[in-house]
Parts: sequence; structure tokens; C-alpha cells
Amino acid sequence: MLPRNNRHNGRTWVEIDLDNLAHNFRCLKTKVGADTKVMVAVKADAYGHGAIQVSKTLAQEGVDMFGTASLDEALELKNKGVATPIVILSPTTFDLIPEIAENDFRPNVSNLEYASRLSETGERAGKEVKVHIEVDTGMGRTGFPVEDALPKIQAISGMKNINIEGIFTHFPNAEEDSHYASAQIEKFNELIKKLEEEGIHIELKHTANSAAILTLPQSYMNMVRPGLILYGLFPSKGLNNSLDIKPVMNFKTRIVQLQTFPEGRSISYGRRYFTKRKMKIATISVGYGDGYFRSLSNKGNVIIRGKRSPIVGVVCMDLTMVDVTDIERVEIGDEVTLIGEDGKERITPEEIAELTETISYEVTSCIGPRVPRIFLKDGKTLGVKSLLGEDE
Repeated sequence: MLPRNNRHNGRTWVEIDLDNLAHNFRCLKTKVGADTKVMVAVKADAYGHGAIQVSKTLAQEGVDMFGTASLDEALELKNKGVATPIVILSPTTFDLIPEIAENDFRPNVSNLEYASRLSETGERAGKEVKVHIEVDTGMGRTGFPVEDALPKIQAISGMKNINIEGIFTHFPNAEEDSHYASAQIEKFNELIKKLEEEGIHIELKHTANSAAILTLPQSYMNMVRPGLILYGLFPSKGLNNSLDIKPVMNFKTRIVQLQTFPEGRSISYGRRYFTKRKMKIATISVGYGDGYFRSLSNKGNVIIRGKRSPIVGVVCMDLTMVDVTDIERVEIGDEVTLIGEDGKERITPEEIAELTETISYEVTSCIGPRVPRIFLKDGKTLGVKSLLGEDE
């Protein structure tokens, strides 16, 4: 149940179970082994779960590194007291190099000129800059192409004030095509072997995302890079029984209006739904402005008093209508579950992703900043993150 306080009004909110997050991390460590380091992806506000509280919880569990997508994300963590090393996994522009070096972040290096400027910055500052080199083994996005990566990495290893701490690659489809991912691993390992023969030893090697952790133990190297599974989600249906992880997010709102309409009345914008009989319609206080997809119009469900209630009409920016005709004792103020469990019913991000033809990553990441995150630990509210700031 939503705690009442003066930081938010209870319109719509997300609950983040930090105990389940910690449980998932421990399950992951058991699977990959104590000697395998873990870098947790907390980019995109920890996939919509709240990067600061997620990072602080996992830091207490002994995570080795965090991965962000940008300098801004890395700075947010550091400025909130996260001391765990941070890798900026996406390439950044040259103008950000001085601030990256100053804050001891580990940047993605996949460009020789970028590496050269890092070297110059480190030399001027009198400090060593640790970097993680990205190699493209088949993603077709960023990184040095594996075919000609060797001479480029050799060049970087000879640059002053540069410490190649890590080397990594990305899998585009490990959840569905293990053969392609295995071929990528072979290419990566061949490159590592050649580097070693040239006297270049790189401490950290990481290739495994959530899907690879579940299906390709040969991808673990000496560090894995999970994201989705720590948040209680699976990359695909076939993998959902392979690890004892628990859901971390619940997405909830409330009924703000109840009306009974006669048969044939149109509901919401565009008049795309007409009542099929005398129907009781509840208006709930969530919409696409909160990150609740408009594409759920006329096909999604919510849970009210332990029963599924179908969405009727078009999802609006701030409001959505649902059919509660067959739900007894429904009242204004009733809690509505959008993602999560109520009684015997459960709606998962995977279910919403299937209905909206997307992936669960997008479902949670798109929940907007105006939706407060309520962080729960030991059944109590640990903190609240909202547009008004973070109450820790």
C-alpha cells in the first residue's frame, strides 16, 4: 500500500522492492561464481527503477562496477555518494574528456583520436585514465571492428597516461541465436590471445549480458554485465525458469471516477470504443504522459480488487478508462495494479511488451519522471524519488 507523505500525492506511483533486487543479485553471483566480477547496468535510471537507490543497494551487496550510458548518469551517481567504479559504456564526445578524466570514470574507447585526446588530458592532469575498449564482434554499432582491432589496441597501449583496464563486446541476439553469440565469443577470444602474444594483458574482459549469463557460461570471461535479470525480468520467454529471480517493480495508480453508461456510448478520444451493454467505467489516473503506452488502448488490462479489468477506449495523456462492470464493491480511490500482482492475478512487463510489440526493457524504462518511485526495504519505505527531488 502506498505510504502517504508530503512528497507526492498518490496519483500514480512505482514501488521498487530493494530486498528482491538484493536477492536477484545474490542469485546471479551464485550462478556466475564468486571469482567472476559483476558490472551492473544502471543506465536509463536503472531501466526505470531509480539508479541511485538501486546502485546504493547493490554496492552494499558487493557489486564491482556500474555501467552507465553517459557522463551525466555517471555524475548523478557520484554526486549522490556512489563510490563504486563507473564505466561509461557508450562512446562520448571529445569535449567531455576533461570531466570524465577529472572524475575517474572509465570511458568507452572505440576511436583512436578519442584515445589520443584522453592521453593528452591525463598527461596534463598528471593522472592515469582507466579505459574500457569496445570491440565490435558482430553487433554492427560501436567499437573497433574485431578484424582490425589489434593494431589499434596496440597503439592505445603505448599511449601515455592510459591504462586499458577492460575490453568488451556486445551480443545483439544472445537470447535467440546462441550460435551467432558463440561465434562472437570465438572472435573475441582470438583477439585476446593475439593481444597476450603481443605482451598486452588487459585485466577485465566482459561480454555477457543478461541473456548470455543465462545461456552461455563460456561468455562469462572474468566479469559479466547484467541488467534486466537483476530487475526481475527475463530477456525472452524461454529463459524465464532458469534463475530464481523475483520481480522488483510494481506500477500502480488509483480510480478517480466511476460512471455508468448505457449501451452504445463512446468512450475516450477518437470514439474507438462503444459500450456493449450498460457498463460501469472507471477512470484511472495514469496515461501515456506517465509512460503507460497509448498502444494498450482497447487491449491492455489492469488489476482491481484481485480481478482483471480491460482497458476501454484510447489511453489519454493523464487518464485511462477501464471496464469494472463485473467487479464488486469497486470505489473511487481503489488501488489499481498496472504492473505487479494482486490476489491471484499478475501483469508483467513482458505481458505489456507483447501487447505493444516492444521489449520489457522499454516498458520499465519509459515510465516517466513524474511518476514517483517508492523504495521499499524490509516492508518499509526507505526513500522516495519524485520530481520534487529524492528523499533518502
